[in-house]
Amino acid sequence: MTKSKVVFVVGHSNWGKSQTLRALTNDNYRVRRTSISGVEYFVRRMSNDDLPESFIDWMVTVNPERWPNILAALCPDFEASEKQTATVLQVLKDKVYKLFFWVLHKKFGSNEFIKPSEISNLRAFGKVEVIEDEWEAPVRGKKFKDFITSIQ
Repeated sequence: MTKSKVVFVVGHSNWGKSQTLRALTNDNYRVRRTSISGVEYFVRRMSNDDLPESFIDWMVTVNPERWPNILAALCPDFEASEKQTATVLQVLKDKVYKLFFWVLHKKFGSNEFIKPSEISNLRAFGKVEVIEDEWEAPVRGKKFKDFITSIQ
């Protein structure tokens, strides 16, 4: 049996995570499920830097039998008040989810970058692909879809 998976688009606040997921769902922010190469995914747009409590509560209670495949946004903050990030990722792994991280290394239109320590922390939980290029949302959506297809 194939392990359930959570595929995260990763970046900090206002980094392009939500726009990437929106582009992936044909610019429709209301889409909650999408099919990619015949595999259905539940789409969780709000990340741990948008609504931390809601994100944590949902991720901790998610059931792999109900939601075997999830696409979600994630802020890679593992410090201070965001120590819950590591806890949530470990809970997901314990529930038999395989974790994948598609990291937007650079904030679009900015000189801000994801820290090497944040990438290292993600690697402890699953497969990481770091995106060095800067693309507009429609291209990011297509490239994210390509990544998802490559891990199925």
